[in-house]
Amino acid sequence: MLSGLLTMLGIQVVLLVVLATYLIKKRNTSVIGWLINLNLLCFMALLFEALVVIQNVLLAAIFAILLMAVVVIVGGGLIFSFVFLFINAYFAWKREGRSLSSSLTLILGIGVILVDIFFLFDPINAPKPIQNFITMFLTLFIFYILLTVWNTMVSMIVYNLYFPKYDKDYIIVLGIGLIDGYKVGRLLGNRINKGIEFYHLQLKKTAKHAKLIFSGGQGGDEKIPEGVAMKKYALDQGVPETDTLVEDKSINTRQNLIFSDRIIKNDSGRDDSKIVFVTNNFHTLRGGILAGKLGIPATGIGAKTPFYYLPNAVIREYLALFVMHKRFHIAMMSLIFVVALLASASSLIIK
Repeated sequence: MLSGLLTMLGIQVVLLVVLATYLIKKRNTSVIGWLINLNLLCFMALLFEALVVIQNVLLAAIFAILLMAVVVIVGGGLIFSFVFLFINAYFAWKREGRSLSSSLTLILGIGVILVDIFFLFDPINAPKPIQNFITMFLTLFIFYILLTVWNTMVSMIVYNLYFPKYDKDYIIVLGIGLIDGYKVGRLLGNRINKGIEFYHLQLKKTAKHAKLIFSGGQGGDEKIPEGVAMKKYALDQGVPETDTLVEDKSINTRQNLIFSDRIIKNDSGRDDSKIVFVTNNFHTLRGGILAGKLGIPATGIGAKTPFYYLPNAVIREYLALFVMHKRFHIAMMSLIFVVALLASASSLIIK
C-alpha cells in the first residue's frame, strides 16, 4: 500500500514539474489544459491511495460523497445545459442580431436535446450490430468532444492568468472589425483600453516607453482600415502619437501577428524585441498558439468581454482550434470509428 502511495506521489511531482515548465517557458499551447487535468486526476488517485493507507472510514466516506456530488452536478449540467444555451441565444440575438456567429449556442442547444433524446429514449430502429456500432461510436465521439472542450476551456482560463513583466518594447493590439465601417465598437474598444492600460502601468512602474501597434486591415464593408481607427481612438485617450504605429494590411489573426512582427523589426532594427499582444480574453489562447507557430516571442493579455457574448465566442474559438489541430483530431476520430467497429464485430462473435 505504501509503495503505491509513493509511486503516485512521484508521478504527481513529475506532472507538476512538467506543468510548471510549460507555464513558465511554453505558455503558447493548449497542452496546458491537458496537463492541469492530468494533475487533478493524479491528485485524486493520490488522495484515494492515501485514504487506503490510513484506512479512515470517515474521510473515505466524505471523499466518496464529494465525488458523487461532482458526478451528479456535471451530469445534470450536461443534460440540462440546453436551457442556458437557449437563454444565451436569446440575448445574443437581441444584442448582436440573428447571424450564424450569434446562433452557435442555439445550434449547440438543439444538439444537446438530440443527444439527450438518443441516450434517454434509444430511438434507433436497426439491426442489433448496427445499433451497437452507432451507440458505441456516438458515445465515444461525444465523450471525446466533451473532453477536448473541457481541456480547451481550462487552457483558455489558465492562459489568461498571465502577469507579464513591465519591460515590453511593443504592445500589439489586434483588430476585430469596426462598427458602421469606421467606429471602434465595444469589443475592440476594450482591447485598445487594455493595451493603453498596460502602456501606462509600464510607464509608471519602469519609466519605459512601449510602442502600441494597432493591427487591422480594411474589410470589404469598412470605410477605413481598422488600424487607423484604432490609432485615432488611442490618440483621443491621450496616447502620444510618437508611441503609436499602425499595421493596416492584415485580414486575420495570423496576418496581424506576421505583419506587426515585420513592423517591429523594421522599426527597432532588432530581432529580440520584447512583445506582448492584446486581444479579448477568449481569443488570447489561439493568438498565443499562432504566435508560437510563427516563432514570434509574444504572449497575450486579455481584455474583458461582455458575458452574453462569451459562450458564442468560446464555441468559435474551440472550432478554430479544432481546425488548427485537425490532423490530430482526424486521427482520433478514425480511432474511435475503428474501436466502435471492432466492438460491434466482437458482439457478433461472442453471440
